[in-house]
Amino acid sequence: MIRDGIHPTAVVDIAGGETLPPSTVVEPLAVVYVGRNGRLLLGDKNILYPHTSIRIDRGFMETGREVSFGPGCHIYEPRAGLVIGDYCMIGGGTLICGVNHGAESTETPMRHQPAVAAPIRIEEDVWIGMAAVILPGVRIGRGAVIGAGSVVVHDVPAYAVGAGVPFTVQRLRREDGDDEER
Repeated sequence: MIRDGIHPTAVVDIAGGETLPPSTVVEPLAVVYVGRNGRLLLGDKNILYPHTSIRIDRGFMETGREVSFGPGCHIYEPRAGLVIGDYCMIGGGTLICGVNHGAESTETPMRHQPAVAAPIRIEEDVWIGMAAVILPGVRIGRGAVIGAGSVVVHDVPAYAVGAGVPFTVQRLRREDGDDEER
């Protein structure tokens, strides 16, 4: 598939549903794979920087307007869904993973146990720093800032600023209820 905005060295292999607006930019060596049971809906003016990869064998990913995925971002198997709001910045090297291996039984190899998926929601105007890891079942509130290298395992409130392994809130950019109408 060759389109304006998709670099000739990028790989875009979509068997399932897709929406890639003409304003989408897919830079060199980015890889997008959507299997027959997957769905990818990108909003206007999304950009996938070099070496970004999106893999959706099953499940879906939907983004808003003006979302950027820094170099080397990896979106892996959002089987229960990944929704990213408008104006989000995903720093280079970030991993967003929508599925975990099963590990309940010690009698069955983990590789053969059912995967456990949970939805991920990243609300509008979120900045995720470089090399962060976002795990299944997380909701990141509007206007939050996730520090570089953080591992997010729990929900993050709106306008929170923090970092760490695991991620902890250090302060709020604004108090709840101070949100202006847009």
